Amino acid sequence: MRSSSPATGRPRPSATRRCATRSSARARSGSAAAALAAALAACGGGGGTPDAAPPLPAWNRGLPPARAMGVRRGLTPARGIIHLHSPYSHDACDGEPRAFDGSLDESCLADLKRALCTDRIDFAALTDHDATMADEAFADLFLSRGDVDLLPDPAAPTAGRLRCDDGHRVLLFVGGENDQMPILLDRHPDGTVDQRHAAYNSEDPADMARWRDLGGLAWYAHTEKHPLDKLRAARPDGIEIYNLHANIDPDIRQDLLGLDGPGAIRAVVQFADTSPEGPEPDLALLSFLEPNDVSLGRWDALLADGMRVWGSAGTDAHQNALPLELRDGERGDSYRRMIRWFSNVVLADDPTDPASIEAALRAGRMFVAFELFGTPVGFDVTAGGAELGGDVAPGDALVVSVPEVLDLDPSLPAPDVHAVILRIDPNGSVTEVARGRGPEVTATVEAGAAAYRVEVRIVPRHLGPYLGNLGPDDAEREHVWIYANPVFVRPPSP
Repeated sequence: MRSSSPATGRPRPSATRRCATRSSARARSGSAAAALAAALAACGGGGGTPDAAPPLPAWNRGLPPARAMGVRRGLTPARGIIHLHSPYSHDACDGEPRAFDGSLDESCLADLKRALCTDRIDFAALTDHDATMADEAFADLFLSRGDVDLLPDPAAPTAGRLRCDDGHRVLLFVGGENDQMPILLDRHPDGTVDQRHAAYNSEDPADMARWRDLGGLAWYAHTEKHPLDKLRAARPDGIEIYNLHANIDPDIRQDLLGLDGPGAIRAVVQFADTSPEGPEPDLALLSFLEPNDVSLGRWDALLADGMRVWGSAGTDAHQNALPLELRDGERGDSYRRMIRWFSNVVLADDPTDPASIEAALRAGRMFVAFELFGTPVGFDVTAGGAELGGDVAPGDALVVSVPEVLDLDPSLPAPDVHAVILRIDPNGSVTEVARGRGPEVTATVEAGAAAYRVEVRIVPRHLGPYLGNLGPDDAEREHVWIYANPVFVRPPSP
């Protein structure tokens, strides 16, 4: 783990906790962005001045190439962001994505592109709200400023390729997020601009098929907001099983997820400490990360129905929530920071080819990886020659290769990692059928219609020293490191 500036471990002073408590009242009212900004403004500054600890391995603000996770069977990992907002969303860039003359906020746009490059993203599914994006020519939505190649034809692009200064390339795709979230579209819906807006804003599950006709995939964001009956009627290609906005927004947490409403804001204000003894700002998510059990439950229910619906995690970044500068000199909600936290890793024949990325997404060859905890190297799921999203037969051995943290410095505490294999049956039951620390965990596929999916869980003790004067408590909790898409039991041949 590397960084531009080392942090140091410190004992926990009580002042930071008192600051978080004082801030909780602010977190109970107003928008999530306003509450968070107010709380952090009240809690800035350092804590005590405890004795110095040995220097830590430097923190890495970016990520390694995704292929470091391991090429397998000719398939290369490609790191992707699904659910991302550019200045073409009306609420991006602190709510002012355009100047009075209508031009985009070029500084905010540059931040987004720089983040995609720094975090070594291989593909980004842009999902801007229709309020302004539906007014634009489709080709303009690929954000080119002479640094994006429009593919395959500049006159009718279906993808873009962002050229990073260091030679890395990022594939860009266009979609939209309103009630529905189409991704990887080839073009706008047909009709006038007003008809486009109406199409993007449809809430009718029957209209999900439209997005496939336009070359894309039909997805739902914020699954916690969509009743199960609606999801069943829509039969989407994919849904979000985690959404960062939902994890922090007080109203969503309380009303839809059953979590302590202001709890996330109360936790994240501790990272406002700008003293050298303060916590590494990139670890702020560690303080409030929780599984989205409502969305996971709806996913499992759809899988129990026999639906092939893929799970993704939504970054939902707008760079509009926390403009205050943290200890690393970067705003709290920077595109770079949020994009670094987690991604959707597809296993692609060619990670540089738009068609290969789309094929992997359609097939469900994808897993969610929270690289907040480190890049998982060696993770794999095999069963009878099937890939994620594929079919397995009764009697097949489903084998999970348990990953390790890439380039973990031996001076850091060791994380505790284990894999869990879950079986989802048609009656809706979700049963743990195997668990272990590896290097492999195996379960025998049983007869009968079912889906199997894998979670890798981690107690990230190696991050504890980077929490500085907060102490290591947040690194002692178990989290999900990986959510893998399922495999399905195929019926026996007649």
